[in-house]
Amino acid sequence: MAGQSGKVRVGIIGTGQIGKSHVRKYKEMPEVEVAAVADLREEEARRVAAEHGIPKVFTDYHEMLKVGEIDAVDVCLHNHFHRPATVAALEAGKHVYCEKPMAATAADARAMMEASRRTGKRLMVQMATVFTPEAQAARQMIERGALGRVYYAKASHYRRRGRPYVDGYASQAFVQKANSGGGALLDMGIYHMGMMVYLLGVPEVETVTASTFQEIPMDDERRRDSGYSVEEFVTGMVRFRGDVTMFFEEAWASNMDGGTGDQVMGSLGGLKLNPLTFYGEHGGLVGDTPINVDMFKRQRQLMDPYAAAYDNPQVHWIHTLLGHTAFIDTGAVALKVAEISEAMYRSAETRKEVVF
Repeated sequence: MAGQSGKVRVGIIGTGQIGKSHVRKYKEMPEVEVAAVADLREEEARRVAAEHGIPKVFTDYHEMLKVGEIDAVDVCLHNHFHRPATVAALEAGKHVYCEKPMAATAADARAMMEASRRTGKRLMVQMATVFTPEAQAARQMIERGALGRVYYAKASHYRRRGRPYVDGYASQAFVQKANSGGGALLDMGIYHMGMMVYLLGVPEVETVTASTFQEIPMDDERRRDSGYSVEEFVTGMVRFRGDVTMFFEEAWASNMDGGTGDQVMGSLGGLKLNPLTFYGEHGGLVGDTPINVDMFKRQRQLMDPYAAAYDNPQVHWIHTLLGHTAFIDTGAVALKVAEISEAMYRSAETRKEVVF
């Protein structure tokens, strides 16, 4: 799917920090033409367009969606606006690439997937951790049975201080629930949760229990100016169908040193993701085996002319639209993550386990 130029013509909705990043990545890709940008802030949209040679600028993305030569749309808005922009683009006949999280609510995420199925247009959600060489190699090992029956996963990540705005970076919108829908969980946690859900094969959820916290002191003026209303730390447990359990914790700010990272355990072996290491038995003896991720990536490059499509979600999206490579359905992963995230917030609020 491409225009007469042989390129995928993309329109960008939102020219903030993320939108600019996406534009820069597309400009590196000879298969892509960024045909238009849309943003309520006309002056900034025109500045970005001029900087990158983008021919069309809109202040209303609905007007941009009427442009017939645009094949696909990239949604780079705050979380609560993902659903309306995505659904409108799909219904206008455009394929959609959407920033993470998929949406602020599970209902919105489901509506986005339903619109994709209804229109027959492809929906991909930016889940960058799925495309790390460690995750890709781990998925291959799991699929080929190296771990045996996988029954447990763990994602544990702490920042010492990294709350948006109140710790010195990004805007107030990131810490306002009305705009973001949540804090550490929806900002960084979904990356790690998404990778675990992907490695586990997107299993059905049975129960979720969780707690959220906002405890670390912050600058009083920044607290007041920010309207801070989200969590800085979330921890919980998910039980999946098939007797598989995932433990999860994510912190923007903590008085601890980093967390234990990402792990998957099976009956025949276990994996730590960074650096990728296999833990198991060799000839009846317990051993730890570093996995040569560079060799895995190099072999893929030698065997597949479009191997680069597995290194980056934007590149993957474009190459799947061009029919170069098989599609990794990050929409399905992101939808599962949205359902789990919403259940975590509900469990934390009610202090009860959520049963699916």
